[in-house]
Formats: sequence, C-alpha cells, structure tokens
Amino acid sequence: MNVPLKNKLFISTRPEGQSEELMRLLEAAGAETVEMPMIKIDPVILSVQEKNWINNLSQFQWLIFTSPNGVRSFFEILKNQNITTLPEKLQIAVIGRKTEKVLAFFGYSPAFLNPGNTGEDFAASFLQKIKGELIKPKILLVLGNLARTVIQDELKNFADCERINVYQTSASGFQDEKTVRLIDDNRYEMLIFTSPSAIQNFMKSTHNIPVGNLRLACIGETTAGEARKLGIQPLVVAEDASAQGIVESIIQFYTKTKKR
Repeated sequence: MNVPLKNKLFISTRPEGQSEELMRLLEAAGAETVEMPMIKIDPVILSVQEKNWINNLSQFQWLIFTSPNGVRSFFEILKNQNITTLPEKLQIAVIGRKTEKVLAFFGYSPAFLNPGNTGEDFAASFLQKIKGELIKPKILLVLGNLARTVIQDELKNFADCERINVYQTSASGFQDEKTVRLIDDNRYEMLIFTSPSAIQNFMKSTHNIPVGNLRLACIGETTAGEARKLGIQPLVVAEDASAQGIVESIIQFYTKTKKR
C-alpha cells in the first residue's frame, strides 16, 4: 500500500466542517490530521437593493461565483427567499473545479469555467468572452465580504457589474492549547491554509510562534502571497484549488525531497 505521508502530522486551518475531504485524502496517504479552524463563515443580512437583485435575477445575463462558500451561501439565500430555480437564460461563470463541483450539487453547470485560482486569471479569460458583445452584459458578482475588487475593476469597462456579498468571513476564535503546543514544539509537518484571512487570524492568535519556524502548504498564489508578506515562504503552493490538489502537491513535495 502506497502511503507517502506515513507518520506525518498535518494541521488544517479550514473553517469548521470544511476539512472532511482534505483530512480523508491525507489520511488515505498515511498522514495524521488535526483541525485548527482559523476562520468561520457566517450569513449576512442583505440590503433592500441586494434583496431586489435576488428577487429579480432575470435582469442579469451572468452570475459569477468565485468560491464554494459563495455558491453555498447564495443558494441558502435563494431558499430563504423561496426561490427554487434560476432564470433559464441566466448564464453562470465560476472560478475553479471545486466551485464547479459545489455548483453541480445544486443542479447547475457553468457556461464558463476558469480553471485558474485568482481573480486576475478569471478576469483576463472572461473578458475575452464578453468583449465582442454589442450590449454590455449585466453581471451579478457573488462574493464574501473580504474578497478583493479585482474582478469588478477589470470588468467595469465592458460590463455592468453589481457585487453582492453573500457571506461574512471572520476570526473563528478557536483556541486549543494541545494544537498550539504541537506547533510550538515543532511536532507537525505542515499547516494547511486555503485563504489569506486564515493566515492573518493564525498569526494574530499565535503571535508567540516565530515565523521562521512555520511550515506552510497553501492553496493558490493569493494565499501564498499573504504568507510571504508576513515573512513566511510556503513549502507547497497548490495551483489546483481543491482538497485533491493540495494533497497531490504535498505528496509531490515529499517525493521530490526524498529523491534529493
């Protein structure tokens, strides 16, 4: 049995309840896992304008999702508004296979899929699709409160883009002395981060741990970039923003290290 991560301990900082697939894949490769959620995802209270957008989705030509959390939160809002289906002519664009997978759970598939991980990647590709349209398409961009403005900034000259924040990211307040001690005593392989805010909250809650001692695996360049800003060079940066992608990248790291 191939267990390339045997006896290695990994710590997931994903929101509570969102580490199941990641931990299953790590454990299948022989690893031990611990959860240390650094952020939590909460619903938001929509404004009158935002409720109007939700109740009149047929006015839009495109719906853009940038994350699985955005998809889940959006469809929860629809459920609360007693909306059971999307308008037939409303097209959906998504970033990443993971977002596509979660969208499929709700019975929809994207008309445009950008396999990259960043807003810059998405905007560059999506612009090529809409640039030739005679009338500016109207777009509803579904995000969380901490998401950057890069997509709407890049699309503003070619589309009428409205932003709606459907979830709120905040510090989890998680405190577990045993887990912190594992990090403090250097008894772990890597901390796994999937968002810049998780890194920020980790550093605030464990400020006594020297950054030079930390070993990180990150999903995407945006998350890795936040680590570098704080003086931490990630050991692993997964281009595929999924649990499968980060685990495969971690295994590749150890395979290459062993060959040296």
